[in-house]
Amino acid sequence: MDVTMRFRVGDEEVSAVSGVSLEIPAGVHWAFEGASGSGKSTLLYLLGLLEKPTSGDVWLDGIQTGLLDIGERALLRNRRIGFVFQNFQLIPRTTALENVEMPLVYRRLPSGERRERARNILDRVGLSGREKHFPSQLSGGQQQRVAIARALVTEPGIILADEPTGNLDSASAGEILLLLERLREKNGFTLVVVTHDPEVGRQAQRRIRVKDGKILEGSPG
Repeated sequence: MDVTMRFRVGDEEVSAVSGVSLEIPAGVHWAFEGASGSGKSTLLYLLGLLEKPTSGDVWLDGIQTGLLDIGERALLRNRRIGFVFQNFQLIPRTTALENVEMPLVYRRLPSGERRERARNILDRVGLSGREKHFPSQLSGGQQQRVAIARALVTEPGIILADEPTGNLDSASAGEILLLLERLREKNGFTLVVVTHDPEVGRQAQRRIRVKDGKILEGSPG
């Protein structure tokens, strides 16, 4: 609540997020909309515990995350949050199946269980039969599906997606948005999408406009 995030750029201190207070109910599809540099991605990283605010605090499932050390924050993030990024962030020399397994490696699950869960989630995102393909052998839309599978394999309560359609053509972008919404409806996770595109924002149930690090307004999707 009342979260502020400042960065130092040379001799100047820049406020990326300014006194934001926001409550996000579980199971809802949200969109944070704004131009480049508006602070929307920084706000997403704060929600995802990838950044720690300069002041204020982020609460997750009743936990005051500012009181946690680095290891505790990482553990909570791994258990509760999945991430989808614009540039996919897949490991190039690792197959689709191995990319999806990676979060389960950090949980130290047995290899057989990891592989079974990864295969199941790849099937759910429409990539059955492409488990052994490397990222370079997949289209942009398919790579984003792998990234979505990786985000979902730990069964998180929250999916945070930073411009998930930014590197895709319009047809692939539409398919990815439909896939995310279908998975949200089936699994009941909270979905927060950061976008500069009003068309993407209109898919959400709740839309938030961000400018200069502040929330300007919200509206139903």
